[in-house]
Amino acid sequence: MGRAATELDVQSPQFEAMPKKAQNHCQIFKMQIEQSTLQKIANKEVGWTMSDQEEAAIYDMRLGMEKSFLFGVKRKIYDFKKKEWVLLTGGVWHQAGKDFVLDIAKKEEAVIDMMRNAFTGNAGSKRKILIGGSQLIGELNKLSFTRVVANTETTTKWGIDFSEISSKFGRLYVLLSEVFDDCGMDGCGLIIDPDYIQKYSHLPFGTEALDLKSAGVRNTDALVITEASCLVLRYPKAHMRVKLG
Repeated sequence: MGRAATELDVQSPQFEAMPKKAQNHCQIFKMQIEQSTLQKIANKEVGWTMSDQEEAAIYDMRLGMEKSFLFGVKRKIYDFKKKEWVLLTGGVWHQAGKDFVLDIAKKEEAVIDMMRNAFTGNAGSKRKILIGGSQLIGELNKLSFTRVVANTETTTKWGIDFSEISSKFGRLYVLLSEVFDDCGMDGCGLIIDPDYIQKYSHLPFGTEALDLKSAGVRNTDALVITEASCLVLRYPKAHMRVKLG
């Protein structure tokens, strides 16, 4: 209910909001690529160059970053050999403020319950993203949908093709993520509100050439790829973990 005032009031009642502090670590992700001088000048049956190695390394690095951003555990580890601290970022899976068990035996009723829990009880948007493992996405695809919950055609958002599930509560953009399968969570998913997720980059993604020859380390051309970043869910209650029941 809105705050009521009398005819002669010129001030509103006192109001205060107490924010709850939360933090995450920006993890330093690093990948080094090297190619020896002999390998570079040798005749090859396949035209494999430093650029090909860089492409493969970036793909592998991005995959590892995605796993950390989803399921990483925030930790601070001391490396006694290097005498330095290593910071590990916390994944958004642990930051989500709600949980839901999807009882697939209830069929479309389970989807309606999932949508209700995802879109109510928070001030989030009415369009959210569901990323999940192959088992969860497969079970959702097996369900028959009614006019109340519609499994519409593919929708393209942010350059990505999503399957769209719409209901009276809101719309879900559904996407298969094989990272869930790789991490042994093929029956799980995460509903994310894109308006309340933010990436912090302490060091943006970049490359740097190392002169190992002049330094007398190795007779190779070397390239280091680095990024220091983390993901943060600004409003945890707008995001929800989903597990098959």
